[in-house]
Amino acid sequence: MILDKFGRAQAAVLAVAALLAGCGVHAGSTAPHDANGPLPVACTISTLCSLVAEVGGPYVRIGGLVPVGASPETYEPTPSDVVALSHARLLFENGLGLEIWLAKILRTAGSVNLSRVTLSDAIAPAERSSGNPHLWMDPVYAAAYVRVIASALGKTDPQHATAYRANENAELARLAALDRWIRAQIATVPPDHRAMICFHDAWYYFDRRYGIKNVGAIEPSPGQDPSPGYFARLIALARANHVRAVFGEPQYSPKLARALQANAGIKVFSNLYDDTLGTERDVSTYEDMMRYDVSVIVKALRQ
Repeated sequence: MILDKFGRAQAAVLAVAALLAGCGVHAGSTAPHDANGPLPVACTISTLCSLVAEVGGPYVRIGGLVPVGASPETYEPTPSDVVALSHARLLFENGLGLEIWLAKILRTAGSVNLSRVTLSDAIAPAERSSGNPHLWMDPVYAAAYVRVIASALGKTDPQHATAYRANENAELARLAALDRWIRAQIATVPPDHRAMICFHDAWYYFDRRYGIKNVGAIEPSPGQDPSPGYFARLIALARANHVRAVFGEPQYSPKLARALQANAGIKVFSNLYDDTLGTERDVSTYEDMMRYDVSVIVKALRQ
C-alpha cells in the first residue's frame, strides 16, 4: 500500500514511539522534571515560542515543533516532535485550526503529565468568531496570550511564579509600546492608501486593529492554489480598491504574487513574516518581527 505524505510522517512518528518504548522511555510518559532545572515546555510555532521565552526567561527550556521558516498550516510532524512532547510539562498551542496535525501526534506522543494551553482561548469568542487563527498578529491579542502564558507557567512551576509575573509585566509594557508605535506608523499612510492583499489571510486581525482594508488573500485556504475565477475576482478587487502592494512571505513561492502584479499593476513585497519568525536578527523575536513587518507595510503603502 502506498502511503501519502502524512501517512509516511505518521509512520515515522510511530516508529520513534516504539523505539522510545524499547529503550525504557515511553512516548506517553515524561522524564522527571529536575526542580532545580528549567521547566521543559513545548510550543507549536516560533512566534509563540518567542512570547513564551520572554515570560519564561531562564526558568524554561523551550522545544519548538514547527521549525523557523515552515508553515504551521501545512506542517508534517517529525520524529523529533515525539521527543519534544514526551518530555514537556506544558504545550502552548494557538488553536482555531492552525495546528490541524497536532491531535494525531498527541495521540502517539503526548505525555500523561502534559498540560495543553490553547492561547486563542484568551480572546473573547465574539472577537475570534471569524475563525481566522492568526490572533497574535494583533499585539493587543498577543498581550492576552502573554497573560495566559504567565499564568500557566506560574501554576506549573510555582517556585518561579514571582519571576514569571515580573517578566509578564515587562513584556506587557513592551507590547503596549509596540501598539502605540504601530498606530503612529500607520497614521503616516494616507487613508486612501490603506488597503492590502497578502499571500494568505494572516493579517485579518492586524488590519482590523489598525484600520487597513483587508482586500483579500492570494491563497484561499492553506496549501490551495486559487482557481482562475477566484484569481480574476482578486484582480478586480485590487483594481477597485487601488491596492498599491501585494505582500508575500519568504516561505512561499512568489509566482502567484507576481501573476497578480502583472495583471493588476501593483508592486510585490515578498518579505513579510507572520506564522514564523525569520533567521535574520531583525526578525528573530515577536516584537522585532512586528516592527520589521510594519516598516515594510508602511513603506509600501505610502508610495
